[in-house]
Amino acid sequence: MDLYQPYTARNHGLALVPEPGDRAGGLAPWSGHPRIAVYTGGGSSHSWLWLVEIFERLGFWDLVFADEIDVARGALDQVQVLAVSGGDTFGMARALGPRGAAGLESFLRAGGLYLGSCAGAYLPLNSSKEPLNLFNWVPAKITNLSRHLPRARQMPQKFCTPYGCSYVFHPVREETVLEPTGLAPFGVGQSLRAPLYGGPAMIASGEVEVLATYQGFSERTRFLVDPELARQTLLGRAAVIRSRLGRGCLYLFGPHFEHPGYAEANRLVAEAIYHDLARTGWPGRQAAAAEVPRPLEPGVLRDLRRQVSNARVVALGLEDHPARWRIGRKLYEPAKFRVFCEALWQRLRSRRGALPLAGDPEAVEALTAAWRAIAEGLRALKRELALEQDTQARAEALFSAINRATADFMDIYFRNAYRRLTAPAPFRPDPAPGRRLPTGDRQRRQA
Repeated sequence: MDLYQPYTARNHGLALVPEPGDRAGGLAPWSGHPRIAVYTGGGSSHSWLWLVEIFERLGFWDLVFADEIDVARGALDQVQVLAVSGGDTFGMARALGPRGAAGLESFLRAGGLYLGSCAGAYLPLNSSKEPLNLFNWVPAKITNLSRHLPRARQMPQKFCTPYGCSYVFHPVREETVLEPTGLAPFGVGQSLRAPLYGGPAMIASGEVEVLATYQGFSERTRFLVDPELARQTLLGRAAVIRSRLGRGCLYLFGPHFEHPGYAEANRLVAEAIYHDLARTGWPGRQAAAAEVPRPLEPGVLRDLRRQVSNARVVALGLEDHPARWRIGRKLYEPAKFRVFCEALWQRLRSRRGALPLAGDPEAVEALTAAWRAIAEGLRALKRELALEQDTQARAEALFSAINRATADFMDIYFRNAYRRLTAPAPFRPDPAPGRRLPTGDRQRRQA
């Protein structure tokens, strides 16, 4: 059974609901499903691509991609949902800074919805540590915090993060078993599974609602500490909580409910969006005119595909190298380069509804140049690793560049698909049977 299809169908319908009034009078179509911002700025990791994947599957196609500069410049004024996945919580807080924190708080108090998993869940929890104390919005404590660091059984490099005089430690990795508590929007249901990659176990206070708790482990669970300590730290503790701030709401997920390998958990992300946008009385917004831009010349898209392919081939050759780079408080391995490359490659090679790409040739040519530089940088990184040279600075620059270039591609890709979806019927191409069309729309700031 395809758990995504009902959500895709619902969101397709919502996107095409016309605004009440005279369509002949030039009114644009009324967008009845939310515009979602995916955070791709400082501190984010590759896991924001999981959000992109599940939103595409679920039919939440009006996507924008926001970094810390976008947030500071008011990008959240144009969206209803902000989704923040994993990475480096301290890095996110530093990048956003006071202006980003103020913008995010204003967004929430006005009725916005925040979905945070892993690092995105830690960010708004109450903290006395700078710069996390800029985001003190959710009164909950974490149970995986200790002054005395337990012994790591495996993966010591990913096992803990310093937190003042204490440590945030990660008892397990991979799959955990979770139990809904019966509260809306999760309701009463069977246990479900989702992977844990450093996210918190929480104790809620005040009016914070616990939507799911850690119930157990599976054959896929990897214990990083003694199993008994893992049970004491996690089992019965909150895995997902929901908290209010002004008219807005925050969902904090310890496990990665957005991981594409866990459809039932993905479905609950959609239910959270529906539930709280309906509760706050979000009225929808008038979409931008859905004019379908002229398709790009085939050679422009071919050049982009060639450069992404070149980067992908080099990334594949680096994938198993033992090098590791600590960027901020997070450890990166070479395999992460390929994750970004594959996210583009699967879309450039598909015949999804966003292709052939259309729009500004100069923007696509700039994106092609960025991927050419990434491919060249990866080749240089490979040579330096072979010569056992210091590669820290180059790796940091490459991860930043590939993150930004991937977000810029997703912007073009989803903008195209959204415009095709919301174009007047005579101009909207009919998708092939079974084809899933991703959509989105955003206006990037001018560099």
